[in-house]
Amino acid sequence: MNEQLIIRLGSQPQQPISWLVWSAINKEIIASGQLASADELAALSERLGRRPVVALVPAADVVLSEVLLPSKPNRQIIQALPYMLEEEHAEDIEQLYLALGLCQQRGKEYWQQVALCKKVQLEQWVGSLVVAGFQPTQLLPDALLLPLHQDGASAIELAGQWLLRQGQWQASSIEPGWWSDFLSLANIELIHSYSPWPTEIVQNVQAAEPELPLALLAQQLPEQRFSLLQGQYAPKKAQNKIWSVWQSSAFLAISCLALYLITLGAQVWQQGQQLQQQRAELVTLYKSRFPAESTRDISRQLARKLQGAGTGQDASLFSLLNDLQQELAATTNVRLDNLKYDQKTSELRFQAEADSFQRFDNLKTRLEQKGFEVKQGALSNEGGKVQGTVAMKVKA
Repeated sequence: MNEQLIIRLGSQPQQPISWLVWSAINKEIIASGQLASADELAALSERLGRRPVVALVPAADVVLSEVLLPSKPNRQIIQALPYMLEEEHAEDIEQLYLALGLCQQRGKEYWQQVALCKKVQLEQWVGSLVVAGFQPTQLLPDALLLPLHQDGASAIELAGQWLLRQGQWQASSIEPGWWSDFLSLANIELIHSYSPWPTEIVQNVQAAEPELPLALLAQQLPEQRFSLLQGQYAPKKAQNKIWSVWQSSAFLAISCLALYLITLGAQVWQQGQQLQQQRAELVTLYKSRFPAESTRDISRQLARKLQGAGTGQDASLFSLLNDLQQELAATTNVRLDNLKYDQKTSELRFQAEADSFQRFDNLKTRLEQKGFEVKQGALSNEGGKVQGTVAMKVKA
């Protein structure tokens, strides 16, 4: 969103508040208005609070100054800054809030920009915004956003006061009745005025293109990085909006994937257990006929028996067992209960248990596709398990 909501707060909560919705890309006013007091901020938040918020405060409540540092700035010097300013302010330095601007090197000297205001005043401004539902990204003195002019100062009238900017870090707020005294001390050669200049005040003034005060200030926002919101008042880092939208969906997808992998792992483990059981049953049958032989590699031993048995009865049995073992391995969730071989008919009969009727049909179909004659007996369903008898032999 390229729109910004600019809110100019008063020194006190009961004072009027000006606001402006500004399009930074098109450099135009989207909407503007005025609130009677800070009590109406919540209603403004409901209407316009989705936009980034920049808060302006009266320049009269913020003192801007520059401090000559004893050396190149470091952590210790910055921590000592409040005490360097202690003699310049009548108030207890502990009651003042200090924010840092730029540190500029001029020759061999280092000058640190600082802004001071009362802590209670800052907390009042921030508290009014937060309670109303705003999360300001920047808070700064209003006059600091006036345009800079190399040949003089710039001024505009806002909320019954005149805002004046004389330099990069010189901003003031002047009551209309103070102009004469102020100008006699300030020695300003030229003022670029964006509001009609009072005719009774003698001053070298150049009339600038009239502007709505907040619109003029909004145009300078890209050039002004300073903010009073530092340290514990610094805005929290905004979350990625795309991630915020997709976060719940991503969490759900990851949960589903984890559940699928757990289920798949359980199925693989279960099938492995079934294959081990089926192999054990085949080993038992094999050892019943060849008790003296090892069963370390029963598949290879069955293959050798088939090769050496010719077309006899053992060949038929081993052929049936070998093919049955392969098809049982390919058909999941089928467990053999017992095997019986009829030498007269060369028929292998076995009882089995599966988790559905479909498993029996799949096994029967696969055996028939391999050239066996398969007879399936009656199937029964007990306790969620399907049991039945199957007879198979080589087709005549």
